[in-house]
Amino acid sequence: MSAARTPRLWPILLATVIGTAILVTLGVWQLQRLQWKEALLAQLAANAAAAPIDLATAAARAASGEDMEFVRVSFPATYRHEGMMKMLATYQGGPGWTIITPAAASGGFAVIIDRGRIPGQQLDSFDKPLGVVQIDGVLRSYGRGRAMFDPDNDRAANLWYWWDVPAMLAAGGLAADLKPFPLVVQLLPAAAAADFPRPEEPQAKLANNHLGYAITWFGLAATLLVVAGVYVLGLRKARNA
Repeated sequence: MSAARTPRLWPILLATVIGTAILVTLGVWQLQRLQWKEALLAQLAANAAAAPIDLATAAARAASGEDMEFVRVSFPATYRHEGMMKMLATYQGGPGWTIITPAAASGGFAVIIDRGRIPGQQLDSFDKPLGVVQIDGVLRSYGRGRAMFDPDNDRAANLWYWWDVPAMLAAGGLAADLKPFPLVVQLLPAAAAADFPRPEEPQAKLANNHLGYAITWFGLAATLLVVAGVYVLGLRKARNA
């Protein structure tokens, strides 16, 4: 009986080189993503820490293409409570609502205000300030839009599940001569004059797991090299036996 043929080395070496190159490339890409994410988080923090601006300045900067996420704004406005919208949310682990109120703001802008959250049973009894009030908040783009499993917003029933700023402005019943402001203003907690609605502390909810992913890809590349090296040494010993 003839001896079993020893596998060739070059296909194993070629596959190892290709596999290692792919894994290292993925690791480098994750490091690049890490740098981008850290720069983005730093920019958002700088936006939130800067002095507030008025809506006209914010609108001009947004129109120029600047990222306005978490930029602080301060301006006088009048709420239009008859156009109030409610978005399904949670409150301290239970059912709740996010209260969204259109407002006529200085500079002739129609703007959507995220006033904060209330418990589910508080829907008929929360603060509705009248007249001109000072709005202090941060801008939110809510660029994610509708998620895969979000239901349709029901304008007729005043049930909102995701942020659709143009539709909310249309539903708000604001005067047609007002200029639609393209971003949502999220009230800052210090701007609340009553218990409810209760504004949330603005947070950039951005996952930043890129370093862990990079370590995983580089670790797999190192493992592949070790396994391939052990296998090749075994083949060489078998040939020399």
